[in-house]
Amino acid sequence: MLPVTRPNKDVIVIGSGAGGLTAALFSALGGLDVLLVEKADKLGGTLSWSGGGMWLPMTGAASRLGLADTREEVLEYLESVCEGTLDPDLIEAFLDAAPALFDAFERDTDVRMMAIPGMGDWYPEAPGAKPDGGRSLMPYDYDGKKLGKALGRLRTPLETFNAPGGFMISMSDMPHLGQITTSPKSAMRMAGLFAKFLLDKARFGRGTRLTMGNAVAAGLLKSALDAGVEMWTNAPAVDLLKEDGRIAGAVVEREGKRVEVTASRGVVLASGGFSSNPEMRRKYIPFADQHYSLTPEANTGDGIAMGRRAGGKFEEENFENGGWVVVSLVPQPDGSVIKFPHLVADRPKPGCIAVNTAGARFANEAAMDMVSDMHRSKSVPSWFVCDAHFIKKYGLGQIRPGGMGLKKLLAAGYLVEADTIPALAAKLGIDADGLAKTVERNNLFAKTGVDEDFGKGRYQGDRNLGDFAHQPNACLGPIAQAPFYGLRIYPGDSTTTLGLKVDREARVLDGEGHVIEGLYAAGLDMNSIFRGRAPGGGANNGPAAAFGFIAARSLARGVNTAKAAE
Repeated sequence: MLPVTRPNKDVIVIGSGAGGLTAALFSALGGLDVLLVEKADKLGGTLSWSGGGMWLPMTGAASRLGLADTREEVLEYLESVCEGTLDPDLIEAFLDAAPALFDAFERDTDVRMMAIPGMGDWYPEAPGAKPDGGRSLMPYDYDGKKLGKALGRLRTPLETFNAPGGFMISMSDMPHLGQITTSPKSAMRMAGLFAKFLLDKARFGRGTRLTMGNAVAAGLLKSALDAGVEMWTNAPAVDLLKEDGRIAGAVVEREGKRVEVTASRGVVLASGGFSSNPEMRRKYIPFADQHYSLTPEANTGDGIAMGRRAGGKFEEENFENGGWVVVSLVPQPDGSVIKFPHLVADRPKPGCIAVNTAGARFANEAAMDMVSDMHRSKSVPSWFVCDAHFIKKYGLGQIRPGGMGLKKLLAAGYLVEADTIPALAAKLGIDADGLAKTVERNNLFAKTGVDEDFGKGRYQGDRNLGDFAHQPNACLGPIAQAPFYGLRIYPGDSTTTLGLKVDREARVLDGEGHVIEGLYAAGLDMNSIFRGRAPGGGANNGPAAAFGFIAARSLARGVNTAKAAE
């Protein structure tokens, strides 16, 4: 197949997630001619399926709420959490970029982010932590109608996460969703939003009230299109062009042809990591045969592979090789399954425990790193266990508060019901004596308010995700009201963290630490600046966008001066 040469671009960006869209947008705003290529048929990448949070310290969003931060506090916190393993240059570059990116979002784009009181760091006891929030930012809702016809180019949200049936839910909706059967005000709010969704779906084919990651992706997409970024979908990049010792473009498959596109300034790799690459999963992800990724199927490590072929160094060991997520599998009528992420709606709440085949707990169920404990204790698979009261009040996985969907999902085998704990253990195939003792011990902890085994609810970060109305511990409750329920769970991921080594300008480095001229990486194609240990919510999206921003500024450096000289 002969390649077709196309006119020169200044910049080629490979991938359309947080790193890719940000790099493309700010490169274009910096005066550059940009082509973004996306392997999938929709734009938005992993970002569009995420919660949309960004861990960006020292921003105006925090200051407005009286949650002011200092560079010294952030450094102290990160050094403690990451145990002194950080690359000082990368962290300094990130801390320079974070507040500047936030300001640029507000000044130059459609992206709007807010700090939420109580959404604190994940290690609140560590020195320099901000348990009351300010560093994890969340997006405002976005009106998808602003995109016009381009709304159809945006990846739809992950339905099992925040869009049941395509109806998008935001963080502010969560309390109302939980009270939909007990509060007329909440019921009216959700009914109004659902009615709007139905009207939008009839008119536009999908809801136009975009939330979480879809809101951020939409804001970036609209701004990038307005800035003149050219975007190709169904267009995987398959190789890099190299001339005179530097990366000079990329080979892209488009409409059945291989197109060579040159890039005078450089190429940015931001293709989304390797969660869907079977060979890399087996090598780098624990329990790979029982592991379920929430990322798009297009995330097969293409950018990393191209970077390595160009001489880039791939960093193969972090604290954790992925952003782990507890997952359950929801059976579908056609025999397929949908992967459901268990984040904050059920496992941190009082009255839910996770047990292994011995019927024993192995982790603090409210902790964000619960999957790490699954790995360490070899508790794969595991089960959530709760009672009828819990199901009614909080739901469990795909079952919504009030027990919505319970009968259907019991019939589908999604979860198991029994009248007694021993009977439940027998149905689940786990040790009955072990489970009975564990439930008895949990119920004792629920009375005293102290989890003597794993400290659930001891930390402010746990309590922020629990039920504040429940005492004496927002995260501990009894399992006592029959019938009892068990749900099989697995380790999963929302991202990989291993990637290419870069310098403070997001330029890819080779094995000897030398810059590969013309080659940049951001997002999941770049190794985690936190070495895979997330300091708080949005610890992938935040650095992804920040280093996309850094790459764009590096690529555009001097462009206005050069154009003036022309």
